Amino acid sequence: MLTVYYVVSTVDLAWESKATGIVIGVCLLALCAVYFLRTAVKVAIGRGRLSFGDLLEMKGFNLQRIALLVLTTLFILTIEWTGTTLGLFLLLFAGMWVTGVRSWRQLFGISLTVSGTVYVLLIELLNPRLPRGFVENLIASFTGGAG
Repeated sequence: MLTVYYVVSTVDLAWESKATGIVIGVCLLALCAVYFLRTAVKVAIGRGRLSFGDLLEMKGFNLQRIALLVLTTLFILTIEWTGTTLGLFLLLFAGMWVTGVRSWRQLFGISLTVSGTVYVLLIELLNPRLPRGFVENLIASFTGGAG
């Protein structure tokens, strides 16, 4: 779902951003296709079967999967409001919390490092039309950037 959003959202961007989005999106979709093809081959030769198994049971990892799907959906729906940097920070923090990370150092460190790197490499250096929110505008007000 995020890959499709990523590819679709880059259509109206500058050619550099569009090219990057399409390359990344195509790579991710190709990996998905390989996975589905591998699954189909296993089913065809009798080494696998298609079923939901315990996927629909509300326990264990399934609750984490649902929570991650909800978080990703919220990220997509609110990115125009939160901005890329803050939205990504919150998504990473909440996603790691859902998957069992309880070290505040890891939660803040990884979330801050990744969202900060995305800010510097994507927003500042490439200047694509990614959604900008409070964090991007605050930094721009201190640095004299466009925000």
